[in-house]
Amino acid sequence: MPSASDFFNELQAANTHLHSHIESKLDSVKTSVDAVKNSTDAVSTAVQQVNSTLSTGFSQLIAIGGYTNEALFHNAKQNDTIICLLDKIARNTCQLVNYADEQTRLQRSIEETNRHLAELYAATHAEAEVQRQEHEKLRREVERCCPPPRPQPPCRFEPCDAPPPLKEPPRVAGTQPPVG
Repeated sequence: MPSASDFFNELQAANTHLHSHIESKLDSVKTSVDAVKNSTDAVSTAVQQVNSTLSTGFSQLIAIGGYTNEALFHNAKQNDTIICLLDKIARNTCQLVNYADEQTRLQRSIEETNRHLAELYAATHAEAEVQRQEHEKLRREVERCCPPPRPQPPCRFEPCDAPPPLKEPPRVAGTQPPVG
């Protein structure tokens, strides 16, 4: 039968063996936990980089979107100005065509009437025709040195309101400014 000392020695050996086995397993677990921690740290760093990249990208997209909206609004204002000018041109052109047609008809009638009257007058008043020709010659000479004032044109251009120039687009990191 084993003695108490043998039992104690066996118990101490088992304790040492158990302690060494537990320590070995704990070291293995610690190494695995360190590897997992290093992996999660790497993932965390990558997530932070992606988050930073996305934040920068979204900020740039928001700036570009804002500029695009402003450019579209500016373009709409310019289109309003163009439409206003075209409307004025169309109205004035139509009025001029109508006026020119009316004036042409009146001038033809006046020309025909004047020719008829001139022929009648010249035939019945030869001495007055000679006087009229002399008077016409004097009038031309006077007008060469002192021409009569010209009448003001009936149409004066009225410009439409135009939007102010668009400011420069936002500068986005890593891109070239637009050309044109």
